[in-house]
Amino acid sequence: MPVYKTISDEQLVLHLKDGDHAAFAEIYNRHWETMADAAYQRLRSREEAEEVVQEVFVSLYLRRAELSPKSSLIAYLKTALKYKVIDAYRAQEMHQRHIAGIVEYSITSGLVPDDGLCVKELQGEIMRIVQTLPPKCREVFVKSRFEHLSHRFIAENMGISISTVKKHLYKATETLKSKLGGNHSDFLSILLFLLYIKNS
Repeated sequence: MPVYKTISDEQLVLHLKDGDHAAFAEIYNRHWETMADAAYQRLRSREEAEEVVQEVFVSLYLRRAELSPKSSLIAYLKTALKYKVIDAYRAQEMHQRHIAGIVEYSITSGLVPDDGLCVKELQGEIMRIVQTLPPKCREVFVKSRFEHLSHRFIAENMGISISTVKKHLYKATETLKSKLGGNHSDFLSILLFLLYIKNS
């Protein structure tokens, strides 16, 4: 049985092509951190970067029969990552277009007046209000809505319960709706959800 930590990428690929799970595990452990850091530099979201890298390694395993031991494994992984990041950018662009469509619809339908309201202006106002939140509440909100961290990760990181995380998020969202709301409360509820809330 080979000592996987001491053999080259080329040898690992040979074992992987034969369906060797231990070889795949070594490739994963050997290159995961580098790939995750590279993805984060492009996406600026740790959670999204990790999801993209997971997809790269899943694809690697599923397409193992197509791999060539003579080709550079790290080059293969970087190329696969590049295309996965492009896919992520496209998804983000579609998301922003969807938000813009809601803004346009809301103005033309009379849900909000055409007073120069735009997403960037609203985001700026949200940031100003967030700075006025109590420290713990602000920290939870920023970690969840801006850094896109899961409720569980935030709870473990801050030493609080998941229910407390949810209470802080509820308080922060209600504060934002109250200070930004007025005649726009329904529109703002939808926009806040689309801009910041991710599945936990």
